[in-house]
Amino acid sequence: MSADRSRASRRTSAARVVGLVLAAGRSARMGGAHNKLVEAIGGRPLVAWPVDALEGAGVDAVVVVTGFEAERVEAALAGRACRFARHADWAEGMGSSLAFGVRAIAEAEEAVEAVLVCVGDLPGLRAAHVASVLAAARDPSGRIAPERIALPVFAGRTGHPVLFGAGWLARLAALEGDEGARALVREQAGRVVRVEQPDGAAAGDVDTPAALEAARRGAWQEEGGAG
Repeated sequence: MSADRSRASRRTSAARVVGLVLAAGRSARMGGAHNKLVEAIGGRPLVAWPVDALEGAGVDAVVVVTGFEAERVEAALAGRACRFARHADWAEGMGSSLAFGVRAIAEAEEAVEAVLVCVGDLPGLRAAHVASVLAAARDPSGRIAPERIALPVFAGRTGHPVLFGAGWLARLAALEGDEGARALVREQAGRVVRVEQPDGAAAGDVDTPAALEAARRGAWQEEGGAG
């Protein structure tokens, strides 16, 4: 990994749980006027909500994939312990950004137990949401099996972060274009652990100006989340 793609590449020996926040897109459905990820929601940039939630839940590291307006997004997260992986080909789509992020994690970590994949536009996401997914993924010994997949659910809607055990990382690293991990989750539906949530924050991503305004009113506390 080149220096301009990541601000941290130190390898560690212990198996770790890593959060991966996808924050590379253009916010196309916002009408071109805003980069939603740097918009303020509840006193924080939108992209800070999932980063803070992952860090608060005690994951070992958080990697944020940036691309469009990378400098603005990274500046919005200044002072946080996350590291950045800049994806030059971010316009190829979410699958490409996800694969790039997983490869960046593999280069920086000697051993990964699981990756928690999260979109960057989840206002209201809290550490408790993330912690519930982590807890559900662990076996009685506290380990996360390589084939484990776990995700949050509210009112029938699936959300983020989605936890993938280490056995799926090669599949994720090979994704291309705009197809994210949904196909893998559908394919493995019988083994996915679905973790019920108390509100819609984990499923309430922000894609439109109307959803952004709803998020500013605290819509994640209502049924269905902000989006």
